[in-house]
Amino acid sequence: MDRTSFITILLMGLATYATRFTGFYIAGRINMTPRFRYALTSIPIAILTSISAPMVINGTLAEKISAGAVILAAAAGRGLLFCMAVGITAVNLLRYLL
Repeated sequence: MDRTSFITILLMGLATYATRFTGFYIAGRINMTPRFRYALTSIPIAILTSISAPMVINGTLAEKISAGAVILAAAAGRGLLFCMAVGITAVNLLRYLL
């Protein structure tokens, strides 16, 4: 690894740590209402949706069928990690087969 790559990775790690530390510091200083706490817990689901929705809408048949498999897994009451595994497995298998 050359010097420039090492310094870049080091600075990116420091920037990541600084943003996380700042977020925890600020969150510890404000009074969070139950509604605000609920909004914060919904952020990961919103991010996953914003990443996957364009692939489902503009994707191939493999992506659309995989989305259906994930919806069925979620409807069965499975957890988020299981649903992600179903989606990843289904889309890779269907891309290979189709």
